[in-house]
Amino acid sequence: MILRMDNFLSFAIVSGFFIGLLLSFLKFDEPEMIVAGTLISTIGFYLIALLSASLCVQFFNQDPKIAQRPSYNRILEEYIEEFDKREKTTNRIRGFLRTMEKTLKEEEEENLDNTPKSKQKNTHVEDF
Repeated sequence: MILRMDNFLSFAIVSGFFIGLLLSFLKFDEPEMIVAGTLISTIGFYLIALLSASLCVQFFNQDPKIAQRPSYNRILEEYIEEFDKREKTTNRIRGFLRTMEKTLKEEEEENLDNTPKSKQKNTHVEDF
């Protein structure tokens, strides 16, 4: 079973809390000092665990998958090209829809112009 960095940090925080709580109960009598001692020990354990985990990752975890930058760049370039193609396609579809809306409006205006004036008055509803 592999201990991940997040799990290691969580374990260090919980351990620091309980060790700090135990030591604070043994050393201090006042509740404020017990809380302060517990918080300081928890923060100390967290910082020590974070430092050790980051050093471990930097020095021992030389994974070749991380260093495959050229292949990642190539894949990202392919995605960018695909997004550009899709954007051009959607722009063409939008342009087509706008022309269709314009032609529909023009046809409606022509139909309104061709209808007699008496029918136009009856079909319009006044806005209040």
